[in-house]
Amino acid sequence: MKKLMVALGAVAATAALFTAQAQETSVQDQPAKSEEVEMEDSEEDDTSPFEVALQAEVNSAYVSHNRIFSDTPVAQYDLWFQMNLPDSFGWLAADIWANQELNKRHSSRNNGNGGRQLGGIGEFDYEIVYGNSIGPVNFTASHLWYTYPRCNWGSQKFWTFGVEYDNEFIVPSVKYYWEHYSHNDPNEAFMIDFALSRGFKITEALQLKITSKTTLYSSDYAKYISGGELNETVFGGWDNGVALSYALTGNFSLGAHLNYLYKLDHRVRHCPGWDSYSVGGGHSTHDGLVYGGVSATLSF
Repeated sequence: MKKLMVALGAVAATAALFTAQAQETSVQDQPAKSEEVEMEDSEEDDTSPFEVALQAEVNSAYVSHNRIFSDTPVAQYDLWFQMNLPDSFGWLAADIWANQELNKRHSSRNNGNGGRQLGGIGEFDYEIVYGNSIGPVNFTASHLWYTYPRCNWGSQKFWTFGVEYDNEFIVPSVKYYWEHYSHNDPNEAFMIDFALSRGFKITEALQLKITSKTTLYSSDYAKYISGGELNETVFGGWDNGVALSYALTGNFSLGAHLNYLYKLDHRVRHCPGWDSYSVGGGHSTHDGLVYGGVSATLSF
């Protein structure tokens, strides 16, 4: 009997030892989650789907779509609100942009069309944008609304479609603007922006970007901006620039840029004297314009 009890005890002890070893081996075989992965999971859980950016910029001129709208200093403001959609559904954004003619901040109510005094702010733009990506190709589609509060002549509305090929060398992009509504001519006209850019990371905080862009105007749009001299599709200008951006913090950065706009066709005029803008008559014969500016951007 005693020998039987000793044998049973030995069997029980051996079984307990194997069970403990099996449990330990099972735990060891399970891959441990690294601290880095745990931190990434925590960051993903804490990441907000919303992004907001506010930019204030001062430029020596206002150039848009390769046309000069002001050849005097302007302040420009941009508020961008973006919502990132889940999975691969892309993102939605709302953008409000404004241009302020600094030489018209104290203009009289008796000056200009409509006689409105807004501290020199002559343009508000509103845009609703949808964006998505397929690999390195980025797509956008938007509705863009230009308004001119200092001028009592209405507004312009566009549907836009853009595509960009993101890579480490030269980044090409194309953006199509179809004007489906305007109080003035043109109506149902279009323009296309073409651009090439290249970015360089100088340090962790300092980045350099080189851009080259031009705009193609449809015959209807060319007729409008040339005062009737043009009746064919035409390239308006060629704008080349270099820009620097320095991140002071993860949310705040400063920037500066210098550009040269070369006029490809002198018949493509600039602003025809609307009170929203300031363009000297001499630019009708100049070959181009050197302009630049500085900016501050806050994002979170």
